[in-house]
Amino acid sequence: MVSVREVVSANAALKSSHEQLTAVFTGATKGIGLATLQAFAKHVPKPTAIIVGRSQKSFEHDLQKLKSINPNGTFIFIEGDVSSMKKIDTLTPIIKTHLNGAKIDLLYMSQGYLPVYGRQENAEGLDNGNAVRYYGRVRLAQNLLPLMSKTGRMISIMAGTQEGKLIEHDLELKQNFAFVQALTQAATMQTLSWDYLAAQNPEMGFVHVYPGVVNTGLLGRSATGLLSWFITWFVEPVVSLFILQPKDVGERMLYYGTTAEFGKGSWALDDKGVPQETAQLKEYRQTGWAEKVWEHTQKTFEEALSR
Repeated sequence: MVSVREVVSANAALKSSHEQLTAVFTGATKGIGLATLQAFAKHVPKPTAIIVGRSQKSFEHDLQKLKSINPNGTFIFIEGDVSSMKKIDTLTPIIKTHLNGAKIDLLYMSQGYLPVYGRQENAEGLDNGNAVRYYGRVRLAQNLLPLMSKTGRMISIMAGTQEGKLIEHDLELKQNFAFVQALTQAATMQTLSWDYLAAQNPEMGFVHVYPGVVNTGLLGRSATGLLSWFITWFVEPVVSLFILQPKDVGERMLYYGTTAEFGKGSWALDDKGVPQETAQLKEYRQTGWAEKVWEHTQKTFEEALSR
């Protein structure tokens, strides 16, 4: 276990070890992602951050704050939708243009959506929640892989160490959708996809981390109407008194992206930064399920993009 104090100390030392880093952030307009982005701006002397979000106008205040945190940084906002495979494909050349020949050192993905209303399909035939939590992350990672540095690192902030039993005959959960199973399915498939990519790219690091229960407002944003209002104004303020704050978690996420410990291979980390392997994940790793999940994911992409 690494304490918050140790994490902050290690991050503060980046000024002497990592003067320049280039990172792409998705899901960073609020919550954990934004806190990670702010830590990146604070601790890296000359950071370049490419931020993908739905609305630059809505993010303008935070964009100016980043520039005030580090006037030597470059902060670029790109409007984009990372829940659509087709739209993710259009983002890749745009991101490449803004790199100006540089390579991506870090890819942080923290976009979230909770399936409070059950399975809801989008125009590509994917469940909205699965598209955000799993398929969109893997599509973005796959597309950006050629633009990464040889020792780059991809960090998926979701549910590492929460892997469990898959509905193996229905990976997309078209017939067996349930709230908890959807979360388990995404967590397990994410780590197995990271295993696959790590095997293909042995000099790179692939981190799937469970950040813990954090005060991000995600639950309220995932609901609508009166339920959203009740959660936002009553449930979340009470719960926030007992859970982690985004600032501390953001420092941890930066640490996981820059410490040498997770520089190579595929890692599932718990909320204390401790690598864990559930019994079910171990079984899937031993029986070739990384390849099976990857094959399913590629087939799903083909079907989504053909619609």
